[in-house]
Amino acid sequence: MKKVLSINLFTGIDSRSSIGTPDHPLVNQEKPPTISELHDIYISDGVPLAISAARKAIDEAKIDLSQITHVVSTTCTNSANPGFDHFVVKGLGITHQVEKVLLHGIGCSGGLASLRTAANLALGHKARGKPARILCVALEVSTSMVRSELESIHELQETRIGVALFSDCASAVVLSNDIGEPTVPVYDLLGWDHRIIPDTEKDLGFDVHPLGKSRPCHG
Repeated sequence: MKKVLSINLFTGIDSRSSIGTPDHPLVNQEKPPTISELHDIYISDGVPLAISAARKAIDEAKIDLSQITHVVSTTCTNSANPGFDHFVVKGLGITHQVEKVLLHGIGCSGGLASLRTAANLALGHKARGKPARILCVALEVSTSMVRSELESIHELQETRIGVALFSDCASAVVLSNDIGEPTVPVYDLLGWDHRIIPDTEKDLGFDVHPLGKSRPCHG
């Protein structure tokens, strides 16, 4: 625990966003919250973050909600069926047919993987002469797992740096293939690549556990 506290002092992070305050009941109860409790707070407090980020991205792209053709989403702090992307689409008020892709099992690379997936979907639609306006959404709620993380650090006497790094956040962007109504791009996606570093599976991982995730960010 002393080593983790020392790491926390030297992360350079002055403050971190959270869905709750330090006195939130979920992180101050006698026992760590269960995976069911963590899921409930993810949906009730996390999904609104994703909806807000998505609305800002749509406004920034200067497109109408009806123009969205795909939604590519990612998270590594929740696992449920239907996925959180279903509730984001519902919360945005999207009623027309959209293709949804939820990426899971890719951890911290989720944001980049979402862009890569969206780009390939956009190219596929371009080859078919069809417009694509793809909403990419990432959502992580990590602070609700602080209680279980601290308990694991104490019981296992492990240095687990996730508790010193991660917070709660959602981000979104709209990717276009420039077919259909013209749009002025805010950003340009110039290219992408994907590589696997051999024998790194144990360096960073989130495993499903009754108390959330059993191996967040070993270091």
